[in-house]
Amino acid sequence: MPSDLRTFIKLLKEEGEIKEIHAEVSTELEITEIADRVVKSGGPAILFKNVDGSKFPVVMNLFGTYERVKLAIGNEPTETFEWLVQFLTEKPSPKNFLKNRKYIFKLFESLKPKVVKTAPVQEIVNLNPNLFEIPALKCWPKDGGKFITLPLVITHDPETGKRNVGMYRIQIYDEKTAGLHWQSHKTGAYHYWKAEKLNKPLPVAIAIGGHPALIFSAITPLPPNFDELMFASYLLGEKIRLVKAKTIPMLVPADAEFVIEGYAYPNERRIEGPFGDHFGYYSLSEPFPVLHVTAITYRKDAIYPATIVGKPPMEDAWIGKAISEIFFPIIKMQLPEIVQMHLSIEAGFHNLGVISVESYFPRQAVKAMMGIWGLGQLSLTKVLIAVDKTINPKDLESVAIEVLKWVDFSQDLIFIRDAHTDTLDVAGPLTDHGSKLGIDATPKKERKPFEIEKITLPELKGKGEIIDELRPVDGILVVKIKKDKPFKAREIANEIWKLDTDKKVRIMFIVDEEINIHDKTELIWGLFTRFDPERDIFFDERSLNYRVMPNFGTRMAIDCTRKFQEEGHFKPWLEIIKMDEQIKERVTQRWEEYGL
Repeated sequence: MPSDLRTFIKLLKEEGEIKEIHAEVSTELEITEIADRVVKSGGPAILFKNVDGSKFPVVMNLFGTYERVKLAIGNEPTETFEWLVQFLTEKPSPKNFLKNRKYIFKLFESLKPKVVKTAPVQEIVNLNPNLFEIPALKCWPKDGGKFITLPLVITHDPETGKRNVGMYRIQIYDEKTAGLHWQSHKTGAYHYWKAEKLNKPLPVAIAIGGHPALIFSAITPLPPNFDELMFASYLLGEKIRLVKAKTIPMLVPADAEFVIEGYAYPNERRIEGPFGDHFGYYSLSEPFPVLHVTAITYRKDAIYPATIVGKPPMEDAWIGKAISEIFFPIIKMQLPEIVQMHLSIEAGFHNLGVISVESYFPRQAVKAMMGIWGLGQLSLTKVLIAVDKTINPKDLESVAIEVLKWVDFSQDLIFIRDAHTDTLDVAGPLTDHGSKLGIDATPKKERKPFEIEKITLPELKGKGEIIDELRPVDGILVVKIKKDKPFKAREIANEIWKLDTDKKVRIMFIVDEEINIHDKTELIWGLFTRFDPERDIFFDERSLNYRVMPNFGTRMAIDCTRKFQEEGHFKPWLEIIKMDEQIKERVTQRWEEYGL
């Protein structure tokens, strides 16, 4: 089990899981393009030894495969909490209960971080800090600047003193100021909100590097007020070491590579962004709090760990997969009817989740979906589909068939209006606002499954405004159109429904020219990141008779095209991330020089 970043790198070398690059590389786009290609091909971690303009090496793609994730946390993710669930759910004898209670108490005591007087991260102390000395990356051509991509942002509740460690984007503005991109629902934002109410500056520490468990703890959806450093100690198997910061009243990870210290002052904002982000689009430029840096400390031989985010799949896919597996036993303890859960890597996790459910009472699948929406970060899931326990949630083709067989659009669709959404959501009408969709695709004892028939429409490609089409499974049609005006998708859908006289197109997706529908990964991404359920789903017939059941007809269309304001989209439509062609050509020409 590695004890810090460098012992993890050593372990990766022993396992043949890391590649050193000695050719000089630039933090301006070049490293991103190299890493993006390696990540998407399932390649090794990369240690860039010669970074232009920096004395520090950069390590990337540390968690880019499931095997490396297991090496980082020391076991299969699913095993992490199995023992705890077993203890909490099995009925122990009074004698064993007392023994286990003492064991649990000792365990929690052993997880409290250890405070030390000296630390590797304070070998160099710079009280006249310059953020530009850190080899932060400019990842995408239209990014607002360079930013720190794996920061462990430490804050304390100004009233209770409770600590939080989160991972929020840190834009470097100049030598001594940076942007703190903590989204409104994050704990760091809550601490800052409290500090503003008290009209006090908020001390902030940003640790970079350290044990991989620190990185996992910062992005893990732990219960409120549960110390992330205690969770990191649990993963590590020993106490995380902390040391007093030099210029702020805070303890910081002693074995990190860098620590940035500073204050965020009340009522100060600065435009942050845009940046290419997790869903594959550039985020909006918006005002966020400003960090005023008072010190930077680091190891003499510090290594800068970084990642990139963008169009999935990326490295964060494997981190997310591991976290969902770590916490699934806890989720199942609360929602025992859930057999398996899958968050789609291709859709960016929050846009599509599938659960398989063992039902023993009516609408138990709906109960399970509501439970998922009540759990921390899972509350951000936009589309949630429930299928029978016999179906593999990872097999999206099988899931689609279950939807076609068992979903009555009048009864089995659950819309949640004006919900809180991921700030990065592309399709929501307003920032942090949108809707959610639950689909109960479990078998219904009171009715027979719908028949799934082959679509009998003539080929649509090249006819009128239709650029391309795809029929992934019987009953589902994907149509690609040129969108040049509002409501174009609805017009096309109505035209196709008129042609579909046999009503065999049960579900129709309509995309625009930005999406390659013949690439499976891009298809899933293009479908599920680009619609808001309440606004963009419509039906061939819609009448509301509240004496019986609302009638939505037998055919559903989903508008996955970019939206205009007239269609109810009141923020700018986000731009898809694309790398500069000259950078791509440069990396292609130098590929052998990199030794990859």
